[in-house]
Amino acid sequence: MNFEDVEERDGVRLSWNVWPSSRIEATRTVVPISALYSPLKPRDDLPEILYEPVTCKPPCRAVLNPYCQIDIRGKLWICPFCLQRNAFPPHYKDISNTNLPSELLPKFTTIEYTLSRGAAVPPIFLFVVDTCVDEEDFKALRDALVISLSLLPPYALVGLITFGTMTQVHELGYAECSKSYVFRGGKEYAPKQIQDMLGLSSQNRAAPRPGQPMPPQTFGASRFLMPVQQCEFQLTGILEALSRDPWPVANDKRPLRCTGVAVSVAVGLLETTFPNTGARIMLFAGGPATEGPGMVVSNELKEPIRSHHDIDRDSAKHFKRASKFYEGLAKRASNNGHVIDLFAGCLDQVGLLEMKSMPNSTNGVIVLSDSFATSIFKQSFLRMFNKDAAGFLEMGFNATFDVQTTKELKVSGMIGHGISAGKKSPCVGETEIGIGQTSAWRINAVVPRTAAGVYFEVVTPAGQPLQPGSRGLIQFVTHYQHSSGKQKLRVTTIARNLRGRIISH
Repeated sequence: MNFEDVEERDGVRLSWNVWPSSRIEATRTVVPISALYSPLKPRDDLPEILYEPVTCKPPCRAVLNPYCQIDIRGKLWICPFCLQRNAFPPHYKDISNTNLPSELLPKFTTIEYTLSRGAAVPPIFLFVVDTCVDEEDFKALRDALVISLSLLPPYALVGLITFGTMTQVHELGYAECSKSYVFRGGKEYAPKQIQDMLGLSSQNRAAPRPGQPMPPQTFGASRFLMPVQQCEFQLTGILEALSRDPWPVANDKRPLRCTGVAVSVAVGLLETTFPNTGARIMLFAGGPATEGPGMVVSNELKEPIRSHHDIDRDSAKHFKRASKFYEGLAKRASNNGHVIDLFAGCLDQVGLLEMKSMPNSTNGVIVLSDSFATSIFKQSFLRMFNKDAAGFLEMGFNATFDVQTTKELKVSGMIGHGISAGKKSPCVGETEIGIGQTSAWRINAVVPRTAAGVYFEVVTPAGQPLQPGSRGLIQFVTHYQHSSGKQKLRVTTIARNLRGRIISH
């Protein structure tokens, strides 16, 4: 077995390719068994599978894979994870040793299913734009946003929120003139207040029921989030006419910038209208929040922005409150499958330390540049809309990542940008590394470069005899929304030999 070829094929790199067979042997290896897994590793040879995956009986639910034993005559398969016998579904009636479905062929240890369940919901992009930036920067940012509209799929939904002293939610479905809803920058709004002010009560919810087509939207969210092909002209006009924040700024003051209110309105808008659906909140900040919830520094220039020493000495007066506020927003966004990206165009700090939980929990991107006029910002932002060979965006949305093991191993945790999905399966171990006490996680955005580190512990007691040729198995299952709107399931199953004694060299 050439492990480099296997890594290339499955997108899995292991710390050990032969596993210790007992807990005591595992302690001697020092480095735990761990896997670096890329769920969207590009593969040209994957067949398109348009039927549902065959899974083992509950509670196991492992997906059929090349390591299963098959009884062709009895039309049965034995799950290598729990050893239960399962009958093949009726549409597998013609299988034989020479006519096996793709998921049982040895070369397809990684396979991807296109699922029929659930309506195709388009990806959503909500731009949250700082208007307290100087004219040159502001023009460069508006130009980049206009270009990005041409790179989005025509069916993607797009929305615009701008903020400075106040936060404005722009109504795109109103063609007569530009119209927006204004939120005060110094006030903290509860999610219910945001919904009521925008007219998004629960009966106006725009998310379709699974299996239903997207309804023709005439109310609720459709005023603020519209398909690019319907609103590109209107939105381009709004962007080009956008002016800088009109409130005067004295020489000894910073501009009033209510970043916290703007992000909370964005999170509130999406969680009401499109819960558990792929969406990205793209925040463009030109400086620190100086007003309202989440403020990092006051607007008085005589108050310097907090330094490392201030944070170490616990004397940064806004730090804890701001961090807690943004962590709350991060949790709400990540529980709904929404991503928060942060683009900073500023020589000064923008309060990234306080805001880091938002991109960290949702697997968003952080781009720091000196100005929105730099090529670093423009190229990084537009590269996000790269497309694959079929012309779809190279990003998956609202992903969940699930790991299953055979009885020799248990899952210690994951290190990566996501949150626990709280799955207490029998393969959850006692040792905790990273985000532990679960065997499934939410990773809201996945791209071909996304990699998650998963850690395992060996739980076999010492002295248990090993069958010759014994091996342990791990199955990674990633469920995500493709940028076409379809739901996909990527399954990778790997097996490695167990070895009684570790010989050091």
